Amino acid sequence: MRDTGRRMKKALILGRSNGVGLDRDASLVADALTGTGMEAVVPPLRGVGAWLSPRCRGDVAIHLERVAPWWKWKARCHFLIPNQERFPRRLLGTLGMIDHVLCKSRHAAEVFSKHHSSVHYMGFTSEDRMLPHVERDYGRFFHLAGRSTLKNTELILELWRDHPEWPELTLVQHPDNAPSSVPRNVRLFDQYLPDEHLRELQNSHGVHLCPSLSEGWGHYIVEAMSCRAVAVVTDAPPMNELVAPGRGMTVRVDRSEPRHLGWNFHAAREALEGAIQYLVDAPPDEKRTMGDRARLWFEENSVAFRSRFAELVGRLA
Repeated sequence: MRDTGRRMKKALILGRSNGVGLDRDASLVADALTGTGMEAVVPPLRGVGAWLSPRCRGDVAIHLERVAPWWKWKARCHFLIPNQERFPRRLLGTLGMIDHVLCKSRHAAEVFSKHHSSVHYMGFTSEDRMLPHVERDYGRFFHLAGRSTLKNTELILELWRDHPEWPELTLVQHPDNAPSSVPRNVRLFDQYLPDEHLRELQNSHGVHLCPSLSEGWGHYIVEAMSCRAVAVVTDAPPMNELVAPGRGMTVRVDRSEPRHLGWNFHAAREALEGAIQYLVDAPPDEKRTMGDRARLWFEENSVAFRSRFAELVGRLA
């Protein structure tokens, strides 16, 4: 057997663990790196032991959301996968140590092109949450607020309070942010849910309400689409890059304000109310068709992201 003597390249994935989106990002990036032939290592960001470990040196460093400047000398080539709505202007100087910015959305690519000379659209993906054995009920409505305060949960609850005739809404929200009371037609889960229970809720509810003010990517939107659900999203970037007419519903914006390098977009109350009423009245087959198209987009997008990611990292690194 011929021994080429070639060493597998190593990629460090650098991002703080927050128990939600950033952990998903790290896992998805590590999985996508298999297509590049690189070994993925997710070291702890801080600590003397981690700093001295030989495993904490790589050929490539991939920074998630923000730049970790103290890792500058730990890799030859540095990538950043940012979330524009969580990247403060005061940190623009840290982009100087980044060789290439890889963007999840075309909106992010437009934003960061103003601040860096090597910006590339790569797209992104989310975990496939589909449970084929669970039957979707397109008459059931679901809102996964989690720990975030940017999901427009208060507006959704106002609308459900004003419409006692609407079907029951299932709300999942972290206890730190959950309301002390909800309308009678809302079922609140404000305690820890095992993942298998959450996944069952995602699959059994055919309509997911996701009118976020802002998103870096939108995991709960894309996870809904993976479940063949109809996602209702704010008609603003990057949310409307994920959901287009025919594979979900978009809701008109009535105002916006800057949020770091991104924006907060507020869905118009009457537009969200109208979208929900439309879905309450729409026949199940129409909603099922939208859910099927959402699932098809999820599958095609996941393949396209992995291909673009492997090509970009392989070429630029």
